[in-house]
Amino acid sequence: MAENLSISRYTYLFVSSKKKNLVYNSRTNTFLEVSDDLYKELLKCKDDKRNIRKIDIDVLSSLLKRKIIVEAMEDDDFLLEHQYETDRRSYSKYVLGLTLVPTLGCNFSCYYCFEEHKRMVTMNEETEDAVIAFINSHHESRQLALNWYGGEPLMAINTIERLLDKISQKTTLEMTKHSLITNGYFINNRVLALFKRYPLTKMQVTLDGSRERHNSIRKTKTDLYTYDKIIENTSRFIEEFPNTLVDIRVNIERNNKNDYYQVAEELQEKWKQKNVRVYPGFLRIDNEQKTEYASETLNHKEIEELLWDARQRNLLEIPLYPQSFCSKSCAANRQCAYIVGPEGEVYKCWNDVSDPKKIVGNIFTNKMTNKTLLNRYIVGTKWYNDPVCKKCFFLPICSGACAWYTLRNKYENGKYDLCTCTQKAPGMLDKYLEIIMILFYDQW
Repeated sequence: MAENLSISRYTYLFVSSKKKNLVYNSRTNTFLEVSDDLYKELLKCKDDKRNIRKIDIDVLSSLLKRKIIVEAMEDDDFLLEHQYETDRRSYSKYVLGLTLVPTLGCNFSCYYCFEEHKRMVTMNEETEDAVIAFINSHHESRQLALNWYGGEPLMAINTIERLLDKISQKTTLEMTKHSLITNGYFINNRVLALFKRYPLTKMQVTLDGSRERHNSIRKTKTDLYTYDKIIENTSRFIEEFPNTLVDIRVNIERNNKNDYYQVAEELQEKWKQKNVRVYPGFLRIDNEQKTEYASETLNHKEIEELLWDARQRNLLEIPLYPQSFCSKSCAANRQCAYIVGPEGEVYKCWNDVSDPKKIVGNIFTNKMTNKTLLNRYIVGTKWYNDPVCKKCFFLPICSGACAWYTLRNKYENGKYDLCTCTQKAPGMLDKYLEIIMILFYDQW
């Protein structure tokens, strides 16, 4: 039997700072503390699987149960299973995912925004009716996951209100998710009243670092500072909608990486015990050639060091790592998910909005006209087409890179670092696994 066994490619061995021998398996999300003797045996097994025969039979049985040691071809079979689950979810039509862009207009002019120099178009009522027809054309769907995006979507509050009324009255899908991405500046009485009628499950508000930095970047068109107004508006929303999860994304790049600690501490104290998450959003700024990230972008090690430090200070409110059986999915690689622009144009990724070359169809004709781009997104960007991903220890808790950047690398001569497993940064993996043991497994 032992001849057909080997250490799983998803098993990681390390010694903690407290000199404990730890074993982690990413497939089963299992941690074990083992003796010195067993740890040495497992290291030998990694070099030569024949050493597995020396392991005590009861211990071996436990290791097999946790997939730390596996039978021949078991890891390969897991890959097939994981691929099947990826495809099953991405090709399901049960949930229609719809991100609506009611306007490309915005009251801010942030230097990093993709909207720069784009036409500030707002959706008209003819397009609204086409949206309803588009929803109703998805006969196999039963649920609707609706998201508002822009520009600044609340600048088109009339459009949003009309569309929500029409969706409620003229479609039959159950709206199970309803979210809004906003800069928070236009949250007012009318907005609050509308979302009392059509509650949000989640709202994301973005800040650009500290008050001083944010105000230097996110001024209104008339040069008004915005930080305090956004915080005030968001506070009111939080009080009136305790069941809505509010995500506060603090944009971070190299020039303001220390801002996160200040902002997170202030907002955590302000909204203590509220349904709020504060987290850093790491800006991915392209170089002029749009082939790789510019120097302002933090590298993996810098990102991980910030996340680690924030977690140590209790200033990070989202789970870091690991998460069991992650099946990364977004509109880009799901068949039944779309981004609809203000003129009825259809995209597969919101990073493509307002780029005419990235339009894949139109809701007025209900036809996908750019099949090449559609197929590249849905099929070509999947993790199982990347040989590096398929061999990676992190696959069960990652499931691949951003589809948008994958597409640019694969088909547009990009040179971006696609790996999103920032824990792979030098010196960070052992630290993260150790802190997970402390926080979640009570091993100390």
